[in-house]
Amino acid sequence: MTDVPPTSTAENRADPLPPQQVGPSAPTVESRLEPWFKRAPLLLAILALAAAFALWQKLIHIQEALAQQSATANQQAAEALALSKQASTLAQDATARLTLAQTRLNELSAQRNQVDELLQSLSKAKDDNLIMEIDSALRAAQQQAQLSGTVQPMLVALGVAQQRIKRANVPRLVPLAMSMERDAQRIQQTRVLDLPVVLSQLDQVQDTIKNLALLGDALPSDSLNSGEGQLGLSWASAVSQGQWRELLGDVWHELRSLVQISKVSSEEVLMLSPDQRELARQQMRMHVMAARMNVVARQIDAAEGDLSRMTQLVQRHVNLKTPQSKTMMSVIESVQQSLKNHTMPSMTESFAALNTLQAGR
Repeated sequence: MTDVPPTSTAENRADPLPPQQVGPSAPTVESRLEPWFKRAPLLLAILALAAAFALWQKLIHIQEALAQQSATANQQAAEALALSKQASTLAQDATARLTLAQTRLNELSAQRNQVDELLQSLSKAKDDNLIMEIDSALRAAQQQAQLSGTVQPMLVALGVAQQRIKRANVPRLVPLAMSMERDAQRIQQTRVLDLPVVLSQLDQVQDTIKNLALLGDALPSDSLNSGEGQLGLSWASAVSQGQWRELLGDVWHELRSLVQISKVSSEEVLMLSPDQRELARQQMRMHVMAARMNVVARQIDAAEGDLSRMTQLVQRHVNLKTPQSKTMMSVIESVQQSLKNHTMPSMTESFAALNTLQAGR
């Protein structure tokens, strides 16, 4: 039984073939394609099976890869979990160690603060001791300078103190060093009393007093000696040689020495007895000795007062026309001028800086 496709029948119905083409010996196109159309579903089924098999193989490979990746991921997750636990343990250990280190650091910081405070207190105590030693040295040097009458002890003490401050290298002692430098410059420029010279002058006055000619005393005559010095001959030789002019000159000088005329302001001076005159000399010596002792003791005002009283006694009792009295008065005036110009310097700035540092302790 043969199946006639409906399309062919319709076509035959619509367009009948010509009579000459109808027959078994002339196969048509449809007849030739009919076997292929019959095999098409089979081919499609085979192709579908092949595609399904390929997909199934591919899915198998994908499943194997996914299973392998899943196993790898699970292994990595387990390893990551183990590492995480290890890291957590290490973090806890590190936290504990950090806490312990922080505690020790705090303890060390507290100990360091205590050590710093101790060092600061020791350093401050050392600085305070240095300040006290410098103060004592400067005061002792000033007293020694007042006793000796020279500024050298103060200059030496200031130099030594500056060297000690420089070696100590303490910043808060820098103003003290600067004050000492200014004091040293001022002391070097100050004119001080030359004690040996003044004492020598007072000793000279003391030696001159015993040979002073008081008012009312006869002046020593040196006219004859001077005449002999001029002539170099005795009176007899002058007469024999006829040197009458020189001889008369010597006689005149001798006569003048017998009569002395002087102006006395007080009549009481002429009425003094020899003992009273000697007492006046003793008073002069006492005033000179007191002035000398006051100069040595650096009592300048007292020394000036003694010399003033000595000058009054000299003007009252001594004949000021003699060369010895004039020389003595010039020496006394020189001593008075030296005492008046004398100013013993003081380390005022250094002591002020020391007081400031000691008050800031």
